[in-house]
Amino acid sequence: MRTTFDSDTSFKTCPMCNTEWQSMEEFLADPTLSFNGYQANLGLLDEGIFFFTHDTKACGSTMGSKVRTFVSLFSGKKYSGSKALSKKCPRYCFDQSNLERCDAQCENAFAREISHIIQDRIAS
Repeated sequence: MRTTFDSDTSFKTCPMCNTEWQSMEEFLADPTLSFNGYQANLGLLDEGIFFFTHDTKACGSTMGSKVRTFVSLFSGKKYSGSKALSKKCPRYCFDQSNLERCDAQCENAFAREISHIIQDRIAS
């Protein structure tokens, strides 16, 4: 991790303190980051947003990254068709702070699985 104003080649830059992470691996391994939410975009699944907070004394900024940024972490089965608002839908995707796994075989399930991969990587 480094702090700079040249972010052309970085994976992610904190919008408040300009800390740069050069790769997804470096970003997920940073102990100053916490993962705190997922906002689904049921129309464009890759456009959903994962939320991270940069927990340092000098920062504390929350930043978002689109699901598509982390899609390479997922290697499981993708379902087709939305179950959103059906009887099988527990409505987890409508609560940004709810990161529970969903049992509905819904096209958005892959993003919820990615959120668990992120949680596991950030927590370790």
